[in-house]
Amino acid sequence: LAYLGTGGNSETTTFGLDFDAERRAAPWGFIFTGRFNRAEDQGVLTAERYLLSGRAVRALSERWELFAGLGGEKDVFAGYDLLLTANVGATYKALLGPRHLLSFDGGLSYTDEDRIDPNPNVSFLGALLGLHYEFKITDSSSLTQQLLFTPNFDDSDDWRLRSETALTAAINSWLAVKLGYEIRYRNQPIGDADSTDTTSSASVVFSF
Repeated sequence: LAYLGTGGNSETTTFGLDFDAERRAAPWGFIFTGRFNRAEDQGVLTAERYLLSGRAVRALSERWELFAGLGGEKDVFAGYDLLLTANVGATYKALLGPRHLLSFDGGLSYTDEDRIDPNPNVSFLGALLGLHYEFKITDSSSLTQQLLFTPNFDDSDDWRLRSETALTAAINSWLAVKLGYEIRYRNQPIGDADSTDTTSSASVVFSF
């Protein structure tokens, strides 16, 4: 949960909410993620993004898993009203801890993108290549890094890259503070949109 509000000489509000739920594969599991970010400056909307995604996981061994996922995202400032994705693939866990955890994703993806007029809608088959790394600095703090690369089989220049870096420090068993930085890059941006979007966040994290 993140919030910033100012009044007087400047009228700005920023609100962010992230939600994650995970059931570890034993042998079946799932991962659910929700994101909501909104910002206003002098009453004018300057940022708004929604994201919902889910992934089903089937463990094959200690190191190998299969996955299938669905996701939906809206970001009119980046040029699309609705972006739907579906993917299937496998995960390999290279490092199992206890301090370092590292896994790689590989698979196929399908993207259907409803773009803001006058940009034409697109849909394509592509690949999914991902990396997830976690370094447990102490028993109560950790550094995580996620990378996701999605090439387009129909247009090799239309590839996308997403990076999420976060530092989390627990205050107790259910409360923590989190600093995050996300980069979303499109090699071919939509219309006049910039190729790179970034989000910096300082949040309070509630764990249940």
